[in-house]
Amino acid sequence: MRFFRIKTEKGRAFPLLLAGLCVTALMLCVYISRPAMLLRLDFAVYDLLLPLRAAKTPSPVPVIIDLDEASLAEYGQWPWPRYLVADLLDALTAYGVAAVGLDIMFSEADRSSPERVRERLRKDKKLDFTYSGVPEAFRDNDRVLAEALERNPAVLAAYASFAGKGAEEPGAADMGLIERESPEGIAWRELLPQAKGAVLPLPVLRGRAPLGFFNAGPDPDGIVREIPLLLRVGESIQPALSLRTLMRGLGLRNLTLFSGPNGLEGLALGKVCSFALSAQGMLRIPFIGPRRTYPYYSAADVLAGRVSAQELQGRVAFVGTSLAGLADIRATPYDPTCPGVEVHAAALDAMLTGNAIGIPPWTPAAQSGIIALAGILSTLVFGFARPRVYLPVAAALIGGAVLLSRHLFAQGNFLSPLYGVLTIAALGAFLLLVRFWQEEKQKRMLRATFSRYVSPEVVKRVTRTAADLMAGEERELSVMFTDIRGFTSLSERLTPQEVVSLLNRYFTPMTALVRKHAGTLDKFIGDALMAYWNAPLDVPDHAVKAVESALAMQEALPAFNAGLREELGLELRIGVGVHTGKAFVGNMGTADFINYTLIGDNVNLASRLEGLCPQYGAGIVISEETRQACGESFAYQCLDSIRVKGKTRPVTIYQPLRREEAGQKAEELAAWEKARKLYSAGDFEAARAALSPLCKAFPETKLYAVFEERLRHLLEQPPLQPWDGVWTGTSK
Repeated sequence: MRFFRIKTEKGRAFPLLLAGLCVTALMLCVYISRPAMLLRLDFAVYDLLLPLRAAKTPSPVPVIIDLDEASLAEYGQWPWPRYLVADLLDALTAYGVAAVGLDIMFSEADRSSPERVRERLRKDKKLDFTYSGVPEAFRDNDRVLAEALERNPAVLAAYASFAGKGAEEPGAADMGLIERESPEGIAWRELLPQAKGAVLPLPVLRGRAPLGFFNAGPDPDGIVREIPLLLRVGESIQPALSLRTLMRGLGLRNLTLFSGPNGLEGLALGKVCSFALSAQGMLRIPFIGPRRTYPYYSAADVLAGRVSAQELQGRVAFVGTSLAGLADIRATPYDPTCPGVEVHAAALDAMLTGNAIGIPPWTPAAQSGIIALAGILSTLVFGFARPRVYLPVAAALIGGAVLLSRHLFAQGNFLSPLYGVLTIAALGAFLLLVRFWQEEKQKRMLRATFSRYVSPEVVKRVTRTAADLMAGEERELSVMFTDIRGFTSLSERLTPQEVVSLLNRYFTPMTALVRKHAGTLDKFIGDALMAYWNAPLDVPDHAVKAVESALAMQEALPAFNAGLREELGLELRIGVGVHTGKAFVGNMGTADFINYTLIGDNVNLASRLEGLCPQYGAGIVISEETRQACGESFAYQCLDSIRVKGKTRPVTIYQPLRREEAGQKAEELAAWEKARKLYSAGDFEAARAALSPLCKAFPETKLYAVFEERLRHLLEQPPLQPWDGVWTGTSK
């Protein structure tokens, strides 16, 4: 099987190749620029692939201590006095947690401290007072918390400001960096997110516990998919809250960084875990599910000791809130209203399991290669292949891009299939438009050339199909022949130029009527016209349309003849024969000249019917098959049952009439039908007696005269064989 046209017509290949090159180059530019709409689509593709990488069950390590409705109802509205936070830290340590990450900012002093209340009243109300019974340690709640931070494995939250807010710098982080750079490695520090400053905990709290930054900015579509695991604040490298909390839980002060020619590549925490990072120090989190994927425990239950010790022993706890009113809600791929504290738990889970998703440094080169390969293959397929391979090859190309992306994602690397798929779709659409334009241009040229030799219907058929031009088929058709009566003697009175002019003038309205009634003009044979219905396309009720066309031709003659009488002093009479039956229709001829036409016995019969018109004085003669196909669409006058010359099978012939005309001639038609039935039954004497009044009343009707003469002959010479009512014709 040949799927590609090896010999492309001159001038057609270059536009297709050029179009393929231009669209491929455009898609490369689109990938480089990444417009916002495509970026959002890319994020959507990432979210669809996410279940391939996500673990089936969450890690048992992270838990969330929730400042929920029950906690606020039991201990009062937020913010709580800092001594309650200190109590919470003490309680968690008593439960045996490995580390506590506080997803809470303590950047302002606790206004509920006794000393703060005393200072505020002195300033606002000029009121000075003393109090007793309050231990020195509890006069400043911030100091209470600071002391709790020193004795508990906690990590304080800080916020890196990238818009210039917060001028403080945290100083060097209390952790060590062990760098493992490749020989060709670049200065990876320059690639990390650079903050303008930071919002830090109160000075009294700093140094009591390590800092971790809780920045978790969303992607342009508002969904959090990654967090900066390392970032620069001033001149120092700072860790994320989740990373620093995990390090504290593992008792590690150092982390190992791996970098390559494009920047950071990964991070390891001793021998416990290692995972991929982006060159910019970002961690892509393989979220497992919506909110409450990780265990939640109410802070009130922890403070009151209502939690089982086994549920928190050895865990890493993140203290935060699930309340929307406290403005710590984030959208994730699985949940548009996920508590922000759970993002840190998911990040810690990804680090522990080494399940983070990386965007390899070779991604741009791979994407460019995929776009180029998709462009080449799509150009070959949509530009030069046969139509039957478009869908399977396009499906294979798109499926290949998707399967490659799925495989890499399952290994922890995101290589989006979007740009490859878009390249295939864009090239498919554009190249098919180019090919359509080329085909239409070729069809116009074919129509302009062949319309000089064959009918427009045949030209449309030839230009519409790519099949073998010599092919054909057998199908049921309605065939029409028309002829001008006495044209030979009429043409002797005219010059050849006048004959040609007359025929052109006559054929113009006649062929228009054929086309108006969905017929196909086959050919002109001297003064005769041949047409057919139901080919090359199906024509519903084709027999009705053929007879309707014949009637319209006869009805158009009076107006046509009126003009002829004035100009040439003559008028035309025509006969029309219509038959319905099977015939073979298709392109026939030689390799150099073909004609879309039809052949078969039924075609010959239609021609014979037209030849019977003058014998019966009828304008239109149709066969029994045509009459049955037309049904009740017309009225009919049965003319005869006859064996036409050269045929053994008899055929019953009719003259179709408009129903209005049949109503006006009802008595005449009834009398004729009575006489004809007597004739068919072989009662020639009675038939002649029934026919005689018609001959006297309508002496100009040739049909009655023909049967009167036939009955006279039969009475004089009765038939030798048993009479079957069929007359055998002696001429065509």
